[in-house]
Amino acid sequence: MTAKVPARLKAVVVVAIQIMVALLHLVTGDQYRGPFPDFVNGYLIDILLPFALYFLLSVKEYNILRHWFVKAGLVFAVGVTVEIAQYYGAPVLGETYDPLDIVMYGTGVLTAALFDRQILPRTFKFWRVAHT
Repeated sequence: MTAKVPARLKAVVVVAIQIMVALLHLVTGDQYRGPFPDFVNGYLIDILLPFALYFLLSVKEYNILRHWFVKAGLVFAVGVTVEIAQYYGAPVLGETYDPLDIVMYGTGVLTAALFDRQILPRTFKFWRVAHT
């Protein structure tokens, strides 16, 4: 198997993750009324978006992005920056500051790193784990 084949297969998995997150967001919508509506409306997307963004950074692994902790730190920093902007009244990806959002960003990022380092390598032989 050439180096391009695993990269293409990895991209397919990443695209599938992005589609699943988008579909889940569409299904729940802004006014979700199913089980756990407070959690789904208030925090689920704050977990799913960092999860998805982490994997977007995994499609083409540039040298520095090969390390899971760099991807995780970058995604978490973006989330915290958005939340700080909201605290100061800037409507960046929302308008309401909530410190629990930062906890949810961390949860999403750490869940993505767990999938990247533990679950996906066991599921897909082509999923290369960096030695860091």
